[in-house]
Formats: sequence, structure tokens, C-alpha cells
Amino acid sequence: MNNDLKIIEKKYGEKMSHLCRAYFPILLEQEGLLSRLMEQNFEPNHGLYNDIIKNNLELTFKQYIYSLVDVENKRDLEIDKTPEELLSEAGYILYKCKSEKDIQKFKKYYARDEELCTFRGGRLNKCRVFFAVKKDVDNIKRENFDNPQRQDLYGTSVISIQFTKDGTNTLSIKNRYNHRVNNPDATFSNNLDNIIPGLTKSFEKFYGIKQQQHLGSMLEIPWYVRANDGKYYKYNYEINNIYYCTDNVIIDNFKVKRFPKEQYILIDYFLVDLKSKKVFLYDKEIEDSFPSSFGKIDKIEVLKTANGRKILMTQTNLKDKIEIEIDQENKILKLYNNNLKEIGDFFLFYNESLTNFEVPKLTMVGDGFLYYNKNLTSFEVSNLKEVGNRFLFYNKSLTSFEAPNLTIVGNRFLFYNQSLTSFEALNLTIVGEWLLYNNNSLINFIAPNLTTIGDFSLFYNESLTSFIAPNLTKVGVGVLYNNKNNLKNHKIKNKRYKN
Repeated sequence: MNNDLKIIEKKYGEKMSHLCRAYFPILLEQEGLLSRLMEQNFEPNHGLYNDIIKNNLELTFKQYIYSLVDVENKRDLEIDKTPEELLSEAGYILYKCKSEKDIQKFKKYYARDEELCTFRGGRLNKCRVFFAVKKDVDNIKRENFDNPQRQDLYGTSVISIQFTKDGTNTLSIKNRYNHRVNNPDATFSNNLDNIIPGLTKSFEKFYGIKQQQHLGSMLEIPWYVRANDGKYYKYNYEINNIYYCTDNVIIDNFKVKRFPKEQYILIDYFLVDLKSKKVFLYDKEIEDSFPSSFGKIDKIEVLKTANGRKILMTQTNLKDKIEIEIDQENKILKLYNNNLKEIGDFFLFYNESLTNFEVPKLTMVGDGFLYYNKNLTSFEVSNLKEVGNRFLFYNKSLTSFEAPNLTIVGNRFLFYNQSLTSFEALNLTIVGEWLLYNNNSLINFIAPNLTTIGDFSLFYNESLTSFIAPNLTKVGVGVLYNNKNNLKNHKIKNKRYKN
């Protein structure tokens, strides 16, 4: 086997080696060239091949590798127009932010929960910040886009163009949807010329911003980010412009930080310190009660499993061990904790991957519990009495919910759920606003002790045939709006509501 292919197989896997042999026979004739190009542009990752194939990027990848060879021979485009002039031709007005006050002027364009982390302050310390706003932005409404696409009219109607101040001028073009679409910080594939040809050169000529890694914008792979060392890294989460990658790597404002595996395990967006026996957040700006749920840890064990690893934690004076299962990319899949009774706000707020949650003694859950989770299908906690606002807000997959002792539910409970067909809570007394707002599958709602239900609960449901709540006395606006079935079991009486 060619020595280059041996190196590629070792670092990127056998399938990637076969792909390179098929695509780059000419490059393989020059010993050391192809392996060097791969190592300079891609962090070692045996999943790279699968991600290229899954996203139908074979041709794009091939073109990208060949472009690396002759990049020095590419002629620069002569540009005489300023970025403002070019963006005006593309339908935008360009603004340069010189102060925090300038940045905050653009927050008005972002929907609730879709605001850029740029608005939290301090971004000008790290980046040069521009905003480009479509001239007809007032006519482009968020509510007209039920299925957001990163390059749709709304997503690109307000963009933030940011260059790092670390000498590399690494570019990030941020989308108006923020975290509602894949890779929102790479809008237009982080290529200014995809907005209008010549814009990259114009920023260089008129603002002195020359991107060292501009060529990287030719290749975009979902869930990959290019750091300022020129390499693509696979990541699991992007929060506050920080990328939490596989293999114990965090990329902060495009700078690569590696954490030694003998001491740390990066799971989701948390670091497990094996020596000090602590779980903590790298980014102190994130609010998440997951680290505080462990108490004092005496011992941490790590065991290999068929699909990844299992982390076992022993707490002081407590018999049962906490178990956390992670996959091969270090995403949290399962959590077992027989010691935990109360969970604070924003517990595993950004986690999307959890499929199994076993906390049998749990009695209370705060706001934002598993807010972004998409994969949990069953929730069974017999001792749970109270949950806060936005419980499993984005989860659409939950088909089984069992919490027989539940008494109080906050606002926006299972807001986006579309799979639950039956909801039974025999001790439930109070429900906040927007309960199961988007669910159109629910057939049975049984809550015999319910007295209060908030505005717009079960708002779009058309399938409910049984609504049992004989003690209901306070009903909000729009409850069961658009329901087309005759609910014989219970008739809601409220002057502000028409069924």
C-alpha cells in the first residue's frame, strides 16, 4: 500500500483510504503530498468518510482537495467597489459596529430565543463585527417560515459578519435563526463571495481584513467547524461561539484547546475532571444545573461499552452509583441517578441526544429541563410532583409520560410535542400556559383533580376525543382552540373561549 494511504487509513479510517485512492491517483504519485494535505486540513477522525457520504459531499470534497494543490496559482479578482457598494447591489445595507451600543441596535431583528450570543456583550474584544440588513427586512416576517432553512429569505435577511482579531481574521457569518438551523454560524458557507462575488477581496482592500483560511469556505460539512489552525473539527455543540468537539477538543472563538485524556472527559458541553472528581462547565456564562446535581464525588470509574463508554460516579455516604453513558462522540445518551431528588433550572438544557432518563426519586424539576432534547421517547418518574417552565420544550418524540404524583406544571410544557397520544395525571391541579401547544396526536387527556389550565393549552389539537377534568374552574384564553371533535366527557365554559 502507498505510504500516504497507510497514514490516511490510520488517522481517518480504511474507507477514507479507499476513497482517496479512487479520487486522487495523480496526487498519490507525489509521495507525502496527499497525506500532508489531509493532515493540514482535517483533524484525525474515523467518522469523516461517513459524514462526507451521508451528506453527498464526495464531489465537493474531491474539488476541495484538488483546489489545495493549485491555490497559489489562483489570480486575485480586481475589485474597485467597497463592501457597502457590493452589499447594496445584493440588497443589503452594511453597518460596522464600533461599540456595544451599535451591536445592541440589531437585537430587535431577532425572535425570542433566537438572539445571537453576540448580544450578551464583549464580542468586540474578540472580533470585528458587522451587520448586513436586507433593505426590505420589515416585510420579511418570522411567522411566515414554519420550516426554517438556513439559506431561506428570513434566515439571511439579517446577518452578522464577524472576523476574529487573532491575526487569522477567521470569518463567521451568523444567521438570523441562530440555533434553529444546522450550523447557523456558517451561513453562505462562511464565504462572502457566496453573497456577492468579490466581497472577500473588497473587505481585504477597503478594511484591510485578509482571511488566512478563505479557501476553507469552499467546503462545508454539517457539524464540522474550521478552526484558525486551518483544520476541520467535528463538533457536537456550538454555544456562545464555542464549539464542543469530539476527542476532548474545545474550539473557543476558533482557537483550539485540547484537554489531556488522562485527566478529562468532555461530554456534551461539560468537562469531567477525573483527578479532582468534579463535573464543570467550561463556559461560565452557561446556566445549567447538571454539574451541581452530583454533590461530592468520591470516585469516578470509566468503563468501555460496545457503543462508547460508561462513567460511574460514587457520592459521599450514598450507596447507589450515578451512571452516565456516552457514545463514541462523547454525547450523553443515558443517565441513571437514584440519589437525586431535586433538579435545578436548565438541566441538560442544550442536550439533544439523551434517550434514557432514570431518576426514580426525583420530586421537583426547575425551568428549561432538557429544553433542546429531541430523542427522549419515554419519561417515567413516579415521585415527581412539580415541573417548571419549558419542560422538554423542543422534544417531538415523547410517546410515553408517566408521573402519577405530578401536581403542578409550568408554562410551555412539551410545547412542540407531536407524538404523545394520551396524557394522564391523576393528581395534577395546575397547568400553565401553552400546554402541548403543537400536539395534534393527543386523544385522551385525563386529569380529574385539575383546577387551572393556562392560555392556549392544546391550541392546535384536532384529535382529542376525551377531556376528563371535572374539577376545572379556571380556563385560559384559546384552550383547545381548533378542536373539531365533540368532547362529551367535559364541556369547558369560558366567556373568552369558543370551541
